[in-house]
Amino acid sequence: MSAQETALTKSLDNILTRRKQSGLPLLAIDGPFVSPTPDFFSNDYLSLSTSPLLRERFLSKALSAPRLFGSTGTRLATGNSEGYRALEERLAHFFQSPDALLCTSGCVANEVFWSTVPQPGDVLIFDQLVHSSIREGVRLSHIPKDKQHKFRHNSVTAFEQCLEDALKKYHAQIVRGSGTVFVAIESVYSMDGDFSPLEDIVRTVEELVLKCHAHICVDEAHSSGIFGPYGRGYVALLGLKERIRTMMHTLGKAWGHRGGHTWSTMPKHLDTPLPWPLDVHVINSCLDIISGPKGQELRNKLSHIIQYAQTHLGNALQPFPAQIITLTPADLDRAAARRSAELKLYSPVIPLLSPHAVELSHYLIDCGYNASAVTYPVVKVSRVRVIVHAGNTQAEVDRFVEKVAEWATAKNQTLNQEGKPVGEVSGEGRGTVRGRL
Repeated sequence: MSAQETALTKSLDNILTRRKQSGLPLLAIDGPFVSPTPDFFSNDYLSLSTSPLLRERFLSKALSAPRLFGSTGTRLATGNSEGYRALEERLAHFFQSPDALLCTSGCVANEVFWSTVPQPGDVLIFDQLVHSSIREGVRLSHIPKDKQHKFRHNSVTAFEQCLEDALKKYHAQIVRGSGTVFVAIESVYSMDGDFSPLEDIVRTVEELVLKCHAHICVDEAHSSGIFGPYGRGYVALLGLKERIRTMMHTLGKAWGHRGGHTWSTMPKHLDTPLPWPLDVHVINSCLDIISGPKGQELRNKLSHIIQYAQTHLGNALQPFPAQIITLTPADLDRAAARRSAELKLYSPVIPLLSPHAVELSHYLIDCGYNASAVTYPVVKVSRVRVIVHAGNTQAEVDRFVEKVAEWATAKNQTLNQEGKPVGEVSGEGRGTVRGRL
C-alpha cells in the first residue's frame, strides 16, 4: 500500500473495479458536459433554464435587490425574511393551497416532510417506485418498519389489497384516532414517464378509510409547471386538490431553477434549510412566466413535440425486438396507461429500454448527445431516458430518432453475425423517419 493509499481508498477502488467488470457504467464529474447538440436528456421540460425572457425578468429584479447571497441560517435562526414568506404566500395562492414551505430542493422537501410529520402510531402505504428521497425521509421517520407497506407499481388492485391488509392489522388504533394512514405516490414517475392512477387511489382511500384518518401525499416533481391549469400540476388537472392533503412541487425541472416546496396544513411548523435570497427572485420570475400566457405557449409546444417524438420513435423502433430496444415496459400497468390515454396525457419522459443501454449511451455520446444509461440497481430494466423539451424542434427529433435507429440496426446485425439471432428487422426500421404529425 502506497503512502497516499489508505485502506478506504483501496476499498473504494475495488468497488469501482468490480462495477466496471460487471458492465455497469462508471459516472464521473469530469464529463460529459453540456454540448451544443439539442437537449434530449435534462429535466428542463419548458426550456426555461436557457430562456432569454427568464434571464431578463430575473436581472430586473436582482439589480434592485438589497441582498442576493447567503440565507445566513435556518428559518428559526437568522434566515427568515419577508421575501421568503412573500414567495411562499405567492406559491400557496398560485397552487390554491393553505400554505407553502420553501426548501433547498425537492429532495429536501420530501425528506423534511416524511422524517418529521408522520408519527409512531401511523401507517404508510407507498408505491414501490416512489423516489429515493421519499424512502430516505421514511427511513428517518417515526413510522415503525412493520407499518410501512409497499404495493406493486401503479396497480390499483395491489394498492387496495395492501390498504385492506394494513387496516385489518391496525384498524383499532386508527378508529380511536391515534393513527393516520399515509399514502405516498408520485404524479409522474421519472424512469418510465407513466402517470399514477390517482383518481382510483383517492377513491379507494375514501371508500376504505374513515374520513380524517387518511393523508394522501403526491410528489408533483415531474408534473409541476407542465400539466393542469396554468401549470399547477397533475392533481389540479384531475380536480383532486381538495382531496389531497400534501403535495411536493420542485422548483427545478419545468421551473428551470432549483429548490422545492411542500404544502399541507402544517408547513409553518417545520424548520428547513433555506435557498439563497437570489433564488427568491429567480423563482418569482419563473412563476411570472409559468402562470402567464408565455407559460401556456410553452406547454402547448411541449405537448406537440412530445406527441411528435413518441410517434416517430415508436415508428422507427417498432421493427426491432425487445432484446435490442423497446419503448414499452414489460410490467406496464395497462389500466393506468389506458386512463392516461383517455385524458390525452403525454409524458415528456420516453424510456429507451434495452439490455444494451450502456452501449447505446456511448454511441449517442459519440454523436454529441449528453446521454447516460440508467442501470440496475436504480431500475430493473436498463434504459437511456429520453426527455423532450418545449425548445426541441421536429428537425432535432428527426435527427435524434435517426441516430437511435442507426444504432439499433447495427446492434441487430452484430448479434446476428455473432450467432445470436434476435429476429428479422424490416427495411422500414432501418433509420427511416416516417411522415410528420
